[in-house]
Amino acid sequence: MDSSRFDTDALVRSVFHDDYGLEASKLEALYSKSKRHQWNAELDVDWKQFAPDAQILDPKRDILSRLGCVRELPDGTRRKLYREAAIFTLSQVLHGEQAALMTCGQLVNAVPDVEGKFSAAVQVMDEARHIEVFARYLALLGHYYPIDPDLQAIVQQLLSERDWEAKCVGMQVILESVALGFFRLGVEMSEEPVLRQFIGRVHEDESRHVAYGVLTLEERIPQLDESTRERLENFAYDAVCRIAGRARPSFTTQMRALQAAGIDAASFFPKLIAEFSNPEGIDFTGLADPIVDTVIPNLIRVGLVPERHLRGYLAQGFRIDLASGVLEDVHTFHPDARKARAELEAQGQSASRPW
Repeated sequence: MDSSRFDTDALVRSVFHDDYGLEASKLEALYSKSKRHQWNAELDVDWKQFAPDAQILDPKRDILSRLGCVRELPDGTRRKLYREAAIFTLSQVLHGEQAALMTCGQLVNAVPDVEGKFSAAVQVMDEARHIEVFARYLALLGHYYPIDPDLQAIVQQLLSERDWEAKCVGMQVILESVALGFFRLGVEMSEEPVLRQFIGRVHEDESRHVAYGVLTLEERIPQLDESTRERLENFAYDAVCRIAGRARPSFTTQMRALQAAGIDAASFFPKLIAEFSNPEGIDFTGLADPIVDTVIPNLIRVGLVPERHLRGYLAQGFRIDLASGVLEDVHTFHPDARKARAELEAQGQSASRPW
């Protein structure tokens, strides 16, 4: 299959509403802020400052630097690995921005109120700018990687969804929350001068995008019928599984980054799998996780983390107290996480599908 292109059939419900009154609502204020904070990727970034030999992201804030199999690599190989891993991550960001552009284009048609249409419309412009800035940047880096299969599966489902609520959950609350967490971290991690220039601007844009989804859905979700809400809960859970990678770790596309760094995948990959399969020995101190910091908290806020999924989340290392809204990352090696996985297996289920 050609991963450089894929087609998705979508029948998007379009809602035309003859009501143009803009109330002093949170969405109208968000739209107003979006207009004031537009920027130009071509003119507002000094591309001449690009430093080709600089480290892209601070490796000390990357989990790769905590792995024994990485630390034992020669210095030059390790530096190449950090670079290729950063290029891989930025490539997925670029693909995610195109997905956001296309999904928000659909939302302009599908959302019923004019304020929602305005917010989605201005986000379309934001996403076009993000595609431009990351495409320009990756061109300077020399190459990019194809879309990850799990990200592609989520994007294909989003684009083919008929209901705007599902599109909003998948894009605004999940994928955009992942992006928001990465960009927040990227502001601190960026070492290359050009990336440092624009990543903060992108982070500011993304914070508005996530706010749009959360503000819209926390009012809408309680109005949905039970079957529709359950479908969205299951969709959200599956997306977390794919992105977090704790229920079914997959390194398919990352293998290209390993090979580009000059690593012997045949000898290195088994060591990598062994460390991730038993992560108790990995030092997670100071490592940020967008799933923990942004995605699941926003899913809790909009009401898409039901009681029936708590054991599945715990099996992935996410302990959630719905009464208090508190989320604790105990990771997969915690005894409670292991117990949850064993209980699911005993019932013929798994952390990937706990229902």
